[in-house]
Amino acid sequence: MALAGINEENVLQENTTIRSIDATYAVHKIIGTGRFSCVYNATEVGTGNPVVIKASNDSDSSRRLDRKLYLKELDFLNKLNSSQLRARYVQLRDTVMLKSGMLCFVMERLSTTLQAVLRNIGPLPMCMCRPIVRQIAQGLAGLKVFGIVHADLKPDNIMFTSGSGTDLQVKIIDFGWAFDMKNVHTMYQKQIQAIPYRAPEVCFQGSLDHGLDMWALGCIMPEIVTGIKLFDVDEEQLLIKMIIRTRPVPEYLISDYPTNVYDTKLPVGWIQFQNLHHDVIEQNDQQCCEDIKWFMDLVYQMLVVMPDTRITAVEALAHPFLTIMHFIKYPSTAMTKNNTKLMESCKLDI
Repeated sequence: MALAGINEENVLQENTTIRSIDATYAVHKIIGTGRFSCVYNATEVGTGNPVVIKASNDSDSSRRLDRKLYLKELDFLNKLNSSQLRARYVQLRDTVMLKSGMLCFVMERLSTTLQAVLRNIGPLPMCMCRPIVRQIAQGLAGLKVFGIVHADLKPDNIMFTSGSGTDLQVKIIDFGWAFDMKNVHTMYQKQIQAIPYRAPEVCFQGSLDHGLDMWALGCIMPEIVTGIKLFDVDEEQLLIKMIIRTRPVPEYLISDYPTNVYDTKLPVGWIQFQNLHHDVIEQNDQQCCEDIKWFMDLVYQMLVVMPDTRITAVEALAHPFLTIMHFIKYPSTAMTKNNTKLMESCKLDI
């Protein structure tokens, strides 16, 4: 994809027009900001097609990182555009170079983030969680084919493609912190992943691979059905205490931690997740009981502390919770029919 265009603008800003080789875009309002970038709603002039444009923030630190990070992200987005699983990732449509040398990405406009849905609507039922998680797992499996680790998977980086309440198609966005496993040695000591979704191997400075995205997905799953972050903390040391408190951790990793770490108060999100056990006990519907048990089983397999024994994306896609194979015993129930219909959103034409 060509990196060109004649533009007088030095930075991307509202109510301006920018051009690539093939198209002109009217830039509208800013809709989001990140650590190093900002995103604007825009429209392709002539066609009226809605798009979003991503550019680096106008700061010294952003300018220094801009070129290297953006070229890396551009490489990933181009690779994913050719993937058989491209429907699981935000699509890059065009690139624009500003007068200052700032590189802008023109991407398809999606609807809303999973984070916004959980904040504004609340937790989603298990039947809606399933197709969302399956699509994310499909996306992670596709990333592994290319040797790409997302490294910033969180509800804010999962977007619905449509504002319709019945359309559960989602895509993974924002590959700004992604890395190629060929360059994994450059990622050590870096503060990758948002803290509530940060894998133990990042905290303990262990070996990094695709498993850290699976840990993040394991944190996201309970959040979808409870509406509360599993580990709602903003300090890594507190997260480590939460992990030690809730998951089996090898002794050699925690030998330097005081024994009173087990007295650390459990986070509300973890308590809510554990309360699903009570739902099983109180549930008279056997099919629903089995479904909750398989849901919790998959979460636990994603939240295995040691990444070499953590479930992979491909293995997760074969797990009963995501295949609903345990529904075979209940072919005619309303629950089976409803879930089967919802899982249609996971189908891919490949």
